Amino acid sequence: MALVVVSLAYAFWNRGLTGGLAVVGTESAEGSPVEQLSERILSTGPRVPVFEGDRVKVRLRIDSPRGTRGPARVSASLGATRLSAAVGLVRKEGWAEVRVVGPVRRGPVGVRGLTLERGDPLGFFKHRGAGVDSELGLVLPRFQALAARPNVRELEASVAAARAGSGTEMFGVREYRPGDPLRRIHWRSSARHHELIVREFEPPGVQTLGIFCDPSPPTPEAADQIARLAASEAWDCLRAGGRVVLWAPGAESSLPSESRSLWALLEWLARYPNQADGLAGQAPRVDDAIAVMATPNPEIDDALETIRQRGGAVRAWVVGDAEVEFTKAHFSSDVSTQRAGLDWPLP
Repeated sequence: MALVVVSLAYAFWNRGLTGGLAVVGTESAEGSPVEQLSERILSTGPRVPVFEGDRVKVRLRIDSPRGTRGPARVSASLGATRLSAAVGLVRKEGWAEVRVVGPVRRGPVGVRGLTLERGDPLGFFKHRGAGVDSELGLVLPRFQALAARPNVRELEASVAAARAGSGTEMFGVREYRPGDPLRRIHWRSSARHHELIVREFEPPGVQTLGIFCDPSPPTPEAADQIARLAASEAWDCLRAGGRVVLWAPGAESSLPSESRSLWALLEWLARYPNQADGLAGQAPRVDDAIAVMATPNPEIDDALETIRQRGGAVRAWVVGDAEVEFTKAHFSSDVSTQRAGLDWPLP
């Protein structure tokens, strides 16, 4: 009975502990895009950029702000991997252990079932505190330069060229910022988003490339390949001095203010196609476009036709073996189409 009483008192005293997980580094896989990025580009990206195929270094940590405590155990699920670590003594400066997880797949990396257990050394009493599920980070799609591939860079010259009158054309919408003219407020979008939204006009001398992604890829593997191809086309366009807007029917397009940010575009593609909400179906206004598809889609078909009628260049990637035919009869000679399997890098 004395041991039970002492253990109960100890378990009550052994409180105030907190636990968590954090990504502290990566082990880049062979062919990771990080190898071809300059220090200048890396300095503008996430603190720890993670690409698909990399291995992630995860730190499990237990903090004890009230002073030395213990024992304790922290556990959580990171994707499909279950992590758990225990320690007998946690000092005031805290305790941490690094684990390596991977290789990881493209998309959000969520922490589920975060649990911190504490009790007494004899195991008579145990208290379990559950944390809130959260997103630990994003695994970005791989990409490669496609400029050297034959028949892939029909748009290279037009991407870098200026087009007269572009300074008065509406490029898209964005959130209101102090100093924006009130006449630019887009009232319909403001009502839908419950915040002020303004029209943004394309500055003169800048060419904008739209990359339109299949909204319903048939398999996760096809979705990954679509994201890789879109990221590669965006990388080539940005290197040539252009701007890029990503869009999938039913989903919000990437923001016009992010059209020159490689990292913002990669983050959009890391979440593709999960961000589709079915509300924002209108294609963004761009100069030229590339479709990346695994299944036929009439909305992308119509968007390409609109751009072609305005004098823009259009072409398409078809992923997998599906038969994708554009419904517009005149597209057969105007749309250059290339096929890609599911292997990466491209052969």
